[in-house]
Amino acid sequence: QERLDEFLQVYAVEKTKIEARRNGYSVTEQSLKDGSIKLSLTSGAG
Repeated sequence: QERLDEFLQVYAVEKTKIEARRNGYSVTEQSLKDGSIKLSLTSGAG
C-alpha cells in the first residue's frame, strides 16, 4: 500500500505540472520533511 501511495503521489504531481504548464503557469516543486510534495503555480501573464 505504501508503494502504491507513493506512485499515486508522483503521478498526481507530474500530471499537475504538465497541465499547469500547458495552461501557461510556471511550476515550482518542493519536497517536504513529511514526504509530501508542495507545488507552487505562478501565472505567466502579468
